[in-house]
Amino acid sequence: MSLKTLGRWSWSLVVGLGLAGCEAAPPPGMEPAAELGEAVSAVSIPPITSFAWPPFANVTDVTLGAGHRTVAVAPGKPFTVSTDFFVRADACIGCKQQLVFGVPGGGAGCAYDGFGPAQSHADVQLLAPPGPGIFPVHGNHTRAPDCAGALASANSGPPFGLIGVYADPWVWNWGTVNNVRLNGNSSHKINVFPGEFVEVTTDFSLNPAAGGCPACWSQLVFGVEQGSKTCVYGGPGIPVSETNKSFLLTAPTQPGLYPVWASPQWASNCQQAVSWANGGTPVAFLEVK
Repeated sequence: MSLKTLGRWSWSLVVGLGLAGCEAAPPPGMEPAAELGEAVSAVSIPPITSFAWPPFANVTDVTLGAGHRTVAVAPGKPFTVSTDFFVRADACIGCKQQLVFGVPGGGAGCAYDGFGPAQSHADVQLLAPPGPGIFPVHGNHTRAPDCAGALASANSGPPFGLIGVYADPWVWNWGTVNNVRLNGNSSHKINVFPGEFVEVTTDFSLNPAAGGCPACWSQLVFGVEQGSKTCVYGGPGIPVSETNKSFLLTAPTQPGLYPVWASPQWASNCQQAVSWANGGTPVAFLEVK
């Protein structure tokens, strides 16, 4: 399965193939370009919750959502960054002190816009990027006439946390996956211990004929980056739907944020589909502590 580099952060994001095709697997190096979905590799959680920009300002206890360092968000939907902060008085002429937060490809906002001194708490609402993946949340200090002029620096500061953007529902040309739950939780992200079993429950519908392969055997594979993967369904090319389909996946053994992905396949059997599917579209996330 070919992988394409998506970005050059300190973390790696990659695009993966979610559709194997009607024929047998092509020779190595001859795989077709990705047509469905995205896959992202695991991302280490940033180690800091506090940062200083001497002598101007500092932020402390930066969290996402309800006190977490990571959060799962639907594409383009809001989430909240919270922080305590201190800003000193500044004699800058024609400018004010600015504390900003932002997500690459998503939204940005100001936690503070003023002259200082100030010591307080701020909750900043940001928008997630429009497509699935794992993205850092940056914070930064700058001096600008107003908040709008400061937002350009929101994605260049240190990272304080991660958001996992999931596709639920995920719809492709011959199927859907929706209503994904992890251990019965519908938040699309749970915290787990290394190597822990996780129960995934989902609804799905497949119609291979809509994808141009009515005689194919269709499969649906779920997996966890650096964890386990399993074939959820394998059968002839006829329409099929299931609700509350449950199965177990094994969490990775190292700390970090990991995508739980789904990958539709056309293959001879489930074993073959599992061997071909090494990534897919993120539909939920595991944070391994």
